[in-house]
Amino acid sequence: MLTNPQKTKGDGFERVIVGAIEDAGLSAWRTRAGWTDDRGDVAGLDGVVVECKNHSRLDLSGWIKELAREVSNAGARRGVVIHKRKGVSDPNEQYVTMTVRDWLAMEKEIRDELFTRSV
Repeated sequence: MLTNPQKTKGDGFERVIVGAIEDAGLSAWRTRAGWTDDRGDVAGLDGVVVECKNHSRLDLSGWIKELAREVSNAGARRGVVIHKRKGVSDPNEQYVTMTVRDWLAMEKEIRDELFTRSV
C-alpha cells in the first residue's frame, strides 16, 4: 500500500497541534477522517472547530470557507485554522486564522467570564 506524502505530512501536523493543545492543559484529539459532514481536524475544545493546514501555499479564503462548513456541521460556536509556518517546527509558533467576527465573539466571552467571576 502506497502512502500519500501530503496526507502523512498533514497527519503529522495534526498530531503536533494536538500535543501543543494538551501541553497547554486543554483536552484535544484528532477527529475521524473521511466524514461526509467534516467537522474539522481537531476536537475537544468546547464549541470550537480546529482545522489544520500544512501547505506551502496559503489559501486563507478557501480555508475559512471550509472552516465555516465544518463549524456548521459540528454545531460549534466558532472555528480556527492553524496553519504551518514555513521553516518553523515549534507548534506554539504556528499561525492561527479566524474571522474578526469569531475573534470578537471570543474576546466578548472572555470579558463576560472575567466580569462574572469578579462579581
